Amino acid sequence: LFSHAIQTQLTEVRMFKGLAGHLTEKNVHSINTLPSNNIELFDCYAGLILGHLYRNFPLPITLTAERFIDYKGLADSNREALEKEENLFLATVKWLADIGYIHFDGMSGVAFYEVVLTNSGLLILRAYPEGTDTAPTLGEKLAQCVNNENTADMRALVTQALSLGVRMISPMSRSGI
Repeated sequence: LFSHAIQTQLTEVRMFKGLAGHLTEKNVHSINTLPSNNIELFDCYAGLILGHLYRNFPLPITLTAERFIDYKGLADSNREALEKEENLFLATVKWLADIGYIHFDGMSGVAFYEVVLTNSGLLILRAYPEGTDTAPTLGEKLAQCVNNENTADMRALVTQALSLGVRMISPMSRSGI
């Protein structure tokens, strides 16, 4: 079990090393970053986070930026890029909690503690992808994406989960009053 957890972490780091390299080639870490690159990275973080939480449900876990960000590669290149990656990771986790997909009990630095899917988040991830009514579910597919480097599939699944969430959660979300 311990060996499997280490292997999973190594796979996730390799995925983001590839993603970071791909996005760096597109100059994603410059001051004048295009918003679509933030969206791409948000989709990847959201997919990895949701897939990881689905796979571990109902056990709460600790999510740290170290699990998702290639610190070694980014630290060598640019402190500004590293801070941007951390801020995007933090904002993604907070947004997923604000919108009602996940819950966490606390945070410190770049770590979130006791993170778990909410009832709404679990319900969304148990849905079937558009056009199918058989397994695997969105959550199962996202959990599978954690183990490979197909960011396009992951981004499409996140889009489906967010779209489904709008229809399911929005009547219950905060009104700002």
